[in-house]
Amino acid sequence: MSQSTIHSTLSFEHPCFSNHGARVARMHLAVAPYCNIKCAFCRPTVNPCIHGCAPGLANEILTPQQALERLRRVREGGIDIRIVGIAGPGEPLANPETFETLRLIKAEYPQIHLCLSTNGLFLPENASRLAQLGVETLTVTVNAHTPNVAVHIYEHVLGERGENAVRRLLECQRTGVKEAVKAGLVVKINSVYVPGVNDDDILQISQEMRAIGATLQNILPVIARDTMAKVTPPDADQLEQMRERCGVNLEQFVRCKHCRADAIVDAEPSCAGK
Repeated sequence: MSQSTIHSTLSFEHPCFSNHGARVARMHLAVAPYCNIKCAFCRPTVNPCIHGCAPGLANEILTPQQALERLRRVREGGIDIRIVGIAGPGEPLANPETFETLRLIKAEYPQIHLCLSTNGLFLPENASRLAQLGVETLTVTVNAHTPNVAVHIYEHVLGERGENAVRRLLECQRTGVKEAVKAGLVVKINSVYVPGVNDDDILQISQEMRAIGATLQNILPVIARDTMAKVTPPDADQLEQMRERCGVNLEQFVRCKHCRADAIVDAEPSCAGK
């Protein structure tokens, strides 16, 4: 799939869906604290003193009304926010505040484009709801294709462990992507690359997700933390080779900045939390 094909599926510029470095101001609203799964490399952290660029980090959790007010203040401060996303710090679809936030923003700022990130577990039953609320772009994080690999990445799914639990997650991710595409959302697949663990699965993910309608894949080097604190992330050559392998199947996104759950990004690349 060519980059021009990606652009043809969107009526607007989105920096997280374009390799051309689109300069569009955007922000993430941290309204979703609870997560319904546990990834071995992730520990969502809410702390006003925390710094750095990584998913799952936020200074504070906002209520939907506070999120709307935050957006107002940022726009009044001179940043022309065009895209608002909800990416955590937990799982957006596991928190009812996500849906209320989307509703409030779309009601007051119908011109703003809405975006959401999800692990996909609750996506099948929520895909059409997201479309109805005005979400246009969706990122689904899929890190494994087979249960025997998934058990090394996902410590639990809704508190359950083992292959049956992760099999449920993988099935929901596949069904959810299909439903999201059917509902008219443009879908990007995030895949965290853990060398020696999911090398072959990431290639299979690129094949399957293209077949069911995903538009783009973003292969991310694992951030060594939590249970996987001692793993060795892929080096630049490994990452490039993996992208080349998967790029035969699905267009690769290569400009990811590991944005925080509360990132505010002006027209220039940044991941600063405000």
